[in-house]
Amino acid sequence: MKKFIKQCGAALVVCAASNVAVSDQVEAVIMNLNIGQCIDVVGAPGKTNGSRLQIWRCEWNGYNADNGTMTDQRWRIDNNGFIVNTLSGKCIDVAGAPGTGNNAAIQLHDCEFSGKNPNGTTTDQKWKINNGFLVNVLSNKCIMTSWTDQAGSKLQLYPCDLNATSGAYLYQRWTFAN
Repeated sequence: MKKFIKQCGAALVVCAASNVAVSDQVEAVIMNLNIGQCIDVVGAPGKTNGSRLQIWRCEWNGYNADNGTMTDQRWRIDNNGFIVNTLSGKCIDVAGAPGTGNNAAIQLHDCEFSGKNPNGTTTDQKWKINNGFLVNVLSNKCIMTSWTDQAGSKLQLYPCDLNATSGAYLYQRWTFAN
C-alpha cells in the first residue's frame, strides 16, 4: 500500500492510519499528480553534479527496472527546505547559481546547506510545498515538466499556475509517496 504525504499547515505528514511527521528519516518518491510518473535523475542511477532531473516511470520497489541498480528516485526533505536525493546525498538544484529564470533546468547538485551558492549568492536549492506545488523559495517559481507527459521529459523552473489559469498546473503538481 502506497502512503501519500501531504502538507498540513507548515508540516508534511504521511497520510495513513496515523499521521506521522516527515523528517530527514522519511524517504519518498515525488510523483506528478497529473502524469503519474516520478522525479528521476538522468543516468540510471544518476549521481553526478549537473545530472538533469526528468519524469520517468516510478520505481516503487527501490530498483531501476532496466539494470537492477538502486533507484535514484527517492528523496527526503530536511527541515530547511532542501530536497535531498537519498542515493547520492545531493540536492534538487536550479541551474544558474542562482537559477531563477523561466525554463531554467532542474538538476542534481551538491547541497548548499550553508544557504549560499559557491559564488556567495543565496542558494536556489530551498523549496516549499504549496498545495502540491514545489515552489522555489528564491524565485517563487515551480518545478514542472517540459509541457509534456512523456517519460524522459526534463524538469524546469516556471511561474507557478496556482490558480489553474494557464494549464501549467497539470505539469506542476506533485505528491510525495511511499
